[in-house]
Amino acid sequence: MASNETNIRATTHFADLGQMRILDLPGAVPYGETALPIGPTEVAFADQRRSDLSMLKEANLNREESEQFIATRGLIGRWNMAEIMLRAWVEPIKWKGSEQFRSHLGIPLVAEQFYSIHSVVNQTLFGGYRVLKVDATSGTPLECALAQEALLKAELKTCGYKGVSAKTEMREITYDGLFYGFGVAHYGWNCIKKNIIKQVQKNKIQSVSIGDVSVNIPTADEDDIEATTQVLEINMPVLEHVPLRRARYAPDLRRGDPRVADWFGRIIYPTGYDLDSLRNTVGWKIPTREQIVKITTPQMQDTAATNPLETLGSNTGNPIFQQTTTPQKAYPENYTERTAHDPLARKFECFDYWTADRHCVILNKEYVLLNETHNFGRPPFLGFCFRNAPDAAAGYGIAFWLTDFQRICQGVINAYLDDMNLNLMGTYTSPAGLNNTAQAQWIFPGKVFKSDPNGEMKPMTRNAIDAKEPLTVIAQMKTWAASVTGAGPGTLGANPGAAGDMRTPAGVDAISGGETVKLQDLIDVISEQVFIPFLEFCIERNGKLKPSQIRAMLSQELGEAFQATPLDVINGTYKVDISAGTKLAAREALNKYMGVLETFIQSPGTVENLAVQAMKIDFNGMFEALFDTFGVPYKEKIIVPMTDEDKQRRFEQTKAAQAQGKLAMIQAQGEVKKGVDNNQAENRMLLKTGEHTLNEHGKQTDAANDLAQNKAAQSTPEAQGLDRAARSAFTKMDSSAFGGS
Repeated sequence: MASNETNIRATTHFADLGQMRILDLPGAVPYGETALPIGPTEVAFADQRRSDLSMLKEANLNREESEQFIATRGLIGRWNMAEIMLRAWVEPIKWKGSEQFRSHLGIPLVAEQFYSIHSVVNQTLFGGYRVLKVDATSGTPLECALAQEALLKAELKTCGYKGVSAKTEMREITYDGLFYGFGVAHYGWNCIKKNIIKQVQKNKIQSVSIGDVSVNIPTADEDDIEATTQVLEINMPVLEHVPLRRARYAPDLRRGDPRVADWFGRIIYPTGYDLDSLRNTVGWKIPTREQIVKITTPQMQDTAATNPLETLGSNTGNPIFQQTTTPQKAYPENYTERTAHDPLARKFECFDYWTADRHCVILNKEYVLLNETHNFGRPPFLGFCFRNAPDAAAGYGIAFWLTDFQRICQGVINAYLDDMNLNLMGTYTSPAGLNNTAQAQWIFPGKVFKSDPNGEMKPMTRNAIDAKEPLTVIAQMKTWAASVTGAGPGTLGANPGAAGDMRTPAGVDAISGGETVKLQDLIDVISEQVFIPFLEFCIERNGKLKPSQIRAMLSQELGEAFQATPLDVINGTYKVDISAGTKLAAREALNKYMGVLETFIQSPGTVENLAVQAMKIDFNGMFEALFDTFGVPYKEKIIVPMTDEDKQRRFEQTKAAQAQGKLAMIQAQGEVKKGVDNNQAENRMLLKTGEHTLNEHGKQTDAANDLAQNKAAQSTPEAQGLDRAARSAFTKMDSSAFGGS
């Protein structure tokens, strides 16, 4: 339960002094007078101030001209038809002459294509882990780029309408761009000062030094606290989607890029509370609280004007249901007394008008709330077209082309179902009798036609429509629709073409390749015309922040991980890149050639050949590229720097490996020496063996030579004579000794 000090007691803050109109405010001008031409005394150059009356005339005249241009070009009717096609609504019609309804089945061809492309575009832009990348340039340290990237991520979380994220705003912007053909956003910078209340001790802890020892004296009661107020200044970028029916632009704008327009504006609907919150803002001339109460209470004396872009072309005069294209559409803002019973919550109409150097806000076309100059150099609006139209700001949306395709599908299928109904319920003929008629009769299920009185009642014979015929037509319409929008199998989740288109690798490559190129081109357009310009604006404004603000934001986003100083971040120069712009092509290339790259990197000699040219493979960079391309999160948690323990363990492993290498080297050297010694021993043994063999061979050769010489000497006559003499002498000696003859 709240304390009595915080209770707000009911009381009377304002006296009932009657009501007043906006025209009664000091400085207000009747709307009729603003239609007068701007005179010589009211014009001024860029470095000169313009009067409130002059800006009021210019803003109202340009707005009127823009609304007439949009209405006469038929854009409102085209938007209305697109919403009907998105709903896939077919008006129920009865059979002529019957109370039965004909078939009115809707075929959501536009919804199928639109929502599929819308989901793929947004998931491609924001589905990855690293949506944007900030690169440092001109000698800026890498740490500054990382800090700047952290700042942008923090700002994108709350920069949208009423504090929503940039991702949510981009969904609305791409919705209009894809569906209607022109998506618009307004960007700016918001500075808010808030009072932060903190509780502190009334009696602070005192520190007393006793000798060399410091002693803290505690407070008497730790609950004895008091509130202190600190002013916190918050500087944040703003990115707000501008609904297409509330956008106003110069009729001579020839491209779907609001940055090049001579002027651009939007209609906004602030409440009395919103106006009061701007009271202390420099330059704003806000009516007093008493005046706001008199204008709004008990009823709005000047209701918000009806937005003609939301009412023209409607088929009802009911102010509550100005548009019946979607029955769930919200009430229009001019019906504010029905939507807000709190008088101060009722809405005014304001026209936020911007030129290249001037800005004004007009309240109900009669009162100038703000008249100032700005330094953006162009209207601070961003936008893109799904498909550009020649020399036009508003391009072609998905529903523009697919409306006819969807109507053909709905007509064919409903005609088939009507024919089936006629065949199932039957039509008959019976004798006419005296009840003859010469007028044409309408057919409907169960119809009985009167014929020749001599006949009898019998069913009529009809030729039924083959079920394949309407399905073939619908399939062809879907194929044409996919070729126009670029939504292929990867976007739709099904094959939009014929059954055999994806049975061969060539067919798959043809369909997926065309889809990838068209989708990548669309992502590039959105990035270059909306997302990157806004991020560059944020970086420029971040350079004007105070160092304490940057440190606070970085501490909240990165903790103690950031290493750059705030001044380095402020003075750095950067380049922003959206990873989605190149992610599709890179992912497609990696899917095709990953096997080839892996084989090439792992092939023997790759590292050595790079080392010859003083190059190496950066595996950390390769993993980073793969993670970013495929959108794999938590890369910094998977690949992390080594801790001191890891480094010590790695050092020990390296040291042990080196010692093992030395032992292996010594062992190898020993083996080599052993082999050399063995070779030398073998050589010595071979030499000795050779010598011995030669010696033995020499001896044998000498003996043979001696024998040969002996034989040669014995073969001479002298030797033969001596031999015969010797034998004769031996014979005589034997005879004399043994007595033989």
